[in-house]
Amino acid sequence: MKIENNNVSDTSEEIDEAVWQEKRKGLSTVWIVPIVALIVGAWLMFQNFNEKGPMIEIRFKSAEGVQAEKTVLKYKDIEVGKVKEVNFADDLQSVIVTAEVKKNMKPFLSEKTRFWVMKAKLGLNGVEGLDTLLSGVYIVMDPAKGEEYRKEFNGLDSIPVVSTSEKGTRYYLKADTIGSLEAGSPIYYKKLQAGAVASYVLDSDGKRITIEVFIKAPFDNLINKHTRFWNASGITADIGTDGVEIHTESLTSILSGGIAFDTFRTFGSDDAASANHEFKLYASLKKAKKIHYKKEIFFWVYFDSSIRGLSEGAPVEFRGVKIGEVVTFSLIGNAKTAKFDIPILVKIEPERFMVLPEDEKKSQEVNTVVLKELIANGFRAQLKTGNLLTGELYVDMNMYKDVKPASLIKKDGLYVLPSIPGTIESLKANVQEVLANLAAIPMKEIGDELKMTLKDVRSNTLPALNDTIRDTNRMMTGASSSLNALQKNYLDSNAEVNKKIIRLLDEMTQTSRSIKNLTNYLERHPESLIKGK
Repeated sequence: MKIENNNVSDTSEEIDEAVWQEKRKGLSTVWIVPIVALIVGAWLMFQNFNEKGPMIEIRFKSAEGVQAEKTVLKYKDIEVGKVKEVNFADDLQSVIVTAEVKKNMKPFLSEKTRFWVMKAKLGLNGVEGLDTLLSGVYIVMDPAKGEEYRKEFNGLDSIPVVSTSEKGTRYYLKADTIGSLEAGSPIYYKKLQAGAVASYVLDSDGKRITIEVFIKAPFDNLINKHTRFWNASGITADIGTDGVEIHTESLTSILSGGIAFDTFRTFGSDDAASANHEFKLYASLKKAKKIHYKKEIFFWVYFDSSIRGLSEGAPVEFRGVKIGEVVTFSLIGNAKTAKFDIPILVKIEPERFMVLPEDEKKSQEVNTVVLKELIANGFRAQLKTGNLLTGELYVDMNMYKDVKPASLIKKDGLYVLPSIPGTIESLKANVQEVLANLAAIPMKEIGDELKMTLKDVRSNTLPALNDTIRDTNRMMTGASSSLNALQKNYLDSNAEVNKKIIRLLDEMTQTSRSIKNLTNYLERHPESLIKGK
């Protein structure tokens, strides 16, 4: 029995071991579905992580209209990202917008990349962001490749004038005042829009303003180092001897300001200007065209009469040719003599003219020998009216005869050019002289004599004249009667004398006709003088 029980126990253990070994050889189908789901989920997570773009932070002063999970990022109207969170900065002075950008835009996240919120804006150049009225605001991305990769950006407060993809060149203008210019103001070349004002900033010293401008291609090829820019805002009117000239670039420049530029050949060669080159912004086209000479000589000119109408920059001319301009003037009074003088500082530019046989423009020094000779021959300065409408004055220099002698003197380190009274002052002096002569005439005595003469005419001359006129009338009446009788007796067609004269004329006509017939007959028959008819 013992032996049999041992055999049964051994057999049971072998069966159990065989079943366990069979179970270890196969995998239950219950685990297939979870395993496959786990693999697919892992793959999807990997794909999602692999395709997920970078997260960036954009700092704005205000996030008006921007909403998490709704506001999108766009570039050229194509969605390139989406806003995930909108939070305050730690100092509560700005808003940080966290957004996810598509993976393909990652290479363009650099220090040059810009972001701004697009809203509907009505301007002189048209309507921007009109689609936001229906779809809501969105953030515009202006991508650009740069030197470093960034994930934090400062958003722009306004829509930029120029995108980074637009071809052109940036330059800088230095101006004393901004006037009516603003970001987006147009820039013109020969009345064609060639660019726009990108931005402007006050210099650190507070004296001037730096204006950043963008000139589009191919207009930027026209810019060289001698190109001149001027403020073309509003309407400019120049009143001169040729009349009134009106200048304006466009209606937009009148309303919102504008800049124009051109290259004037008289200012130098065509040296190309590189990007970020700095130019001066002139106040007007007239000042932009003005030639700046390198050599300048300064003189004093003294006047003791009113200079109302004279302004700084007024021309100084010699026989109608501009040779300089007025720099400044002031008023100097003497308390002891109660005399006032007006010294005017004038600038003569020798490069404007030539003195023969020696060219004086080669030197900045005054040739005192030539100047003394000119003054001795009547060289004087005089104030004249340049425009009757505005009353503007200018300094005219010319050679005058019969003027008081003058000598060349020097005051405060500068030579003084002698002057004579202006045309208005001379006219006033002449009028005063005429009035003085009129006042010297004895008008009362002349009036008394004239009154006596008129009384004598009324009492003696006029009665005698009336008698003469009556006698003349009687004589004219008699002459008229004689003429009437003459007309009746001799000139009337029914008068006897007239009839006799008519008969006499008829007889004379017949006699003349008979003589003519006889003459014709004798010409044909001359023998009839001998033989008879």
